Amino acid sequence: MFRSYYVYALVQLLLLASVYLVHFRMTDVGILEPQSIAVDTKERVPADRLVVFVKDGLRAKTFLEDYCNNLPLLRQVFLRQGLVGICHPAPSTDSQFSSYVALFSGFYEDAAAVFHNWLLSPAPIDSIFNRSSYSYAWTTARMARRFPDIHMATVLSPEVSPGIDMDESVFRAVDTFLLTESQELQERTGLLFFVHLMSGEDASGAPVTCGNLKFTDINVWKMYKRFEDSFPNQRTAYLLTSDFGFPHSHGCSNKSNKLVEAPFFLWGSGVNHLTTIRGRSFVANAQEQKLPLQVLNPIQLTPLMSALLGVPPPANNRGRLPSGFLRVSSRYEANAMHTNSLQLLAQAWHLLKRHEAGLFSRALPAHWLNFKLMHSFVKAARVLKQQQRFKSLLEYTSNYMPAIVKCIDYYMDYYRIVLLVAASVALLGWVYCWRCHLERPGGTGGSGEISQELSDCLWGSNIIFRAVTLFLVALMRLQRVPLEVQAVLLLPCLVWVLALRALKRSGNTVSCSGLMWPLVLAQIGLGGFFRRYIMAMGYLGFACYSTRGAFRARGPHFYLWLLLLLALGYISVLPESIGCSHRNILLISIPLTFVRPLAFGVCPGLATLLINGAILLAAFVHVAAAPLPCLMALSSWVYFFYIAYSQRRSLQITELTVFNLSTLYTLTCTSFESLVIQMLAMELQLGLRLRTAGAQCIPAKTAALYILVYSWYSIFATGNIPALFVDFARIMNETCFGYYLWTSGLVIALKLLLPWLLIFCILGGAYKDLWSQERQIFAWLMFMCSTMAVGLLWCVVNNGTAREIVGSFAAIAVVLVFPFLWLLLWRLAHLKVANKWISQLPTHLSPPPHQVNKI
Repeated sequence: MFRSYYVYALVQLLLLASVYLVHFRMTDVGILEPQSIAVDTKERVPADRLVVFVKDGLRAKTFLEDYCNNLPLLRQVFLRQGLVGICHPAPSTDSQFSSYVALFSGFYEDAAAVFHNWLLSPAPIDSIFNRSSYSYAWTTARMARRFPDIHMATVLSPEVSPGIDMDESVFRAVDTFLLTESQELQERTGLLFFVHLMSGEDASGAPVTCGNLKFTDINVWKMYKRFEDSFPNQRTAYLLTSDFGFPHSHGCSNKSNKLVEAPFFLWGSGVNHLTTIRGRSFVANAQEQKLPLQVLNPIQLTPLMSALLGVPPPANNRGRLPSGFLRVSSRYEANAMHTNSLQLLAQAWHLLKRHEAGLFSRALPAHWLNFKLMHSFVKAARVLKQQQRFKSLLEYTSNYMPAIVKCIDYYMDYYRIVLLVAASVALLGWVYCWRCHLERPGGTGGSGEISQELSDCLWGSNIIFRAVTLFLVALMRLQRVPLEVQAVLLLPCLVWVLALRALKRSGNTVSCSGLMWPLVLAQIGLGGFFRRYIMAMGYLGFACYSTRGAFRARGPHFYLWLLLLLALGYISVLPESIGCSHRNILLISIPLTFVRPLAFGVCPGLATLLINGAILLAAFVHVAAAPLPCLMALSSWVYFFYIAYSQRRSLQITELTVFNLSTLYTLTCTSFESLVIQMLAMELQLGLRLRTAGAQCIPAKTAALYILVYSWYSIFATGNIPALFVDFARIMNETCFGYYLWTSGLVIALKLLLPWLLIFCILGGAYKDLWSQERQIFAWLMFMCSTMAVGLLWCVVNNGTAREIVGSFAAIAVVLVFPFLWLLLWRLAHLKVANKWISQLPTHLSPPPHQVNKI
């Protein structure tokens, strides 16, 4: 049936790469030049300098609650001047710098850019620091490296002693600077000061509490007064906001990843006061005085800050300057709005030019905002400016900018739907290819001959596929489609050619009715990624149906198995445990790991009992008190290598392997997941004994169903893929292995693979004939996993929290890679459980084939 596993691994890798290109292809506009501002000698810019205070973790709810009593000093300011509002965070990528890029550069980073910046050196970005004549910052070293165009950055460490408030230390640094440098800056204009108010001991991203906010209020007030005393010409504007967007999640709660609103307070030179805009308001004091509450997108603050300083907005800015926020003439506001619109139009022009460079661009329908309309807008705006009809220019440009932004968004995702459809067609072809590889039990794949009618149909299909491929290649080359897009669009042709070849060689293919159970369980596994109880229902139904014969002959083992089954089903309604910390339950599961084999009548050797008992006792002490975490981590890694290289010969080799793997898995746990996995292993062992009643053979399809159901339920019963790859990574230091950068990936791999290896060892120990059915089991797993991948392809997201992005892509990646992971673990289990010495032992007589339960 197979020529090589490597060929199918290569195709699977191409499919995974296509999924990445569909959702995470770099869609940056490119390097653009900022717009030039014509010098207008009739009026000055609104402010000579701008001070930006950014408080980490500050939420609008905390800022505005209790009649703003948490901000008594700043409340005195916004009652007399300035504007207060909130920022609606867009579904951007949750990265360390995403909120700051949105604030200072005016655009939301996508997941591809974040991944590129994490993997390689960060790409240079145009920001308001480039546009200002001189910029100063008091921030962290990482922030200074992300924005290298800051002219003078004072690096402050967030690691402060418990008795010192971080805001106070920032104030001292700012005060020292103003004492020494303010005299030299009196006559300079276009100055930008960035004051980063970090969270000190709460630098992990915890939201600011009311008590902390009062300290922030005092320090911001003192810095505001210090700037006013240093620059007494009243030409300084101020902005207070926070790292808006997504809060950093803590523990296992998904609710903390919801979008939060960030406050902003803009006041000082050039800022309007009490702008009347229909909409929301807030109560500013105990006398219930109401003030307008402005609502903006975060990226709108970027052109607003640029207009205050009289500099062009950053070249990649996508924010629109809000009307009525500046206390300036209609001439200045119209010119600023016009500059903002030209900067947005330059991006749309660049994208449109990139996508309309092909031969058929004039014949194919394009987006409604074309070059002609862009020329018309530029010409009309120039005429209004020359005629000095500034109110008309302001209204015209502000009304036109939403259309420009829609055009930019349209061309940023220009190929996404087409790529998504192409990847879906390729995955469907891959599913059909493996459907042709599946064989009925007792048949010889590829031995049958196809009919003449089907042969002619396949011959015609091959000709059509080749013609379509040549046509697509020619069309894409003439249209100048990017190479990575061409690769994804041509992938369905490659996969369907492989499917047709597999169909031509298929002779003993499984009927459609034989595919019912695999398809149903594949869809149940797919539903488990969204609702854990769906996988729990599928697991309970499969376990009961496959062991249905035991309901007629009930006994002590049956009732124990049924109790374990119901307990495992109930666990699915509990909170996730992979990313949570329940140390008390872990303390209970550690001695249970040691006692469980003894309770089942398994008596390991003295060396095994001593070694496992010693490491479990050390783990119990570590979880209870953690006296020497480094020594515990060293002991855990020594035990890991001992288990990896040990090879025992015993009549109870399966039980010993299960004991050792359960002990090793317990060392990676932080909650009750160790208890769950041991219960799942016990249920599987009892269920197989009740099902077989001495039988030593099982069909390949049934084995594949067991592998799929129990493997995925081992994850979903304790959490899910995002919890494993994101939440668990944040609390890895609580495991016995500790957190070390060079071993974190291996610990996560152990957390994922050990339950699977445990399940495979139990199956391989129960049915020796499974080792000879490796290829058919692999084909069934590939068929079911490819079916699941079709649904998961449409659920991958490229914006949102890191948990959502990493989790959605990791889900489809693990599903596609799972058959090959199974193959590696299966051969490892064969090495541990089915070694040559144990395979030479006499086996029990197998019952007739008709007595073996089949699914």
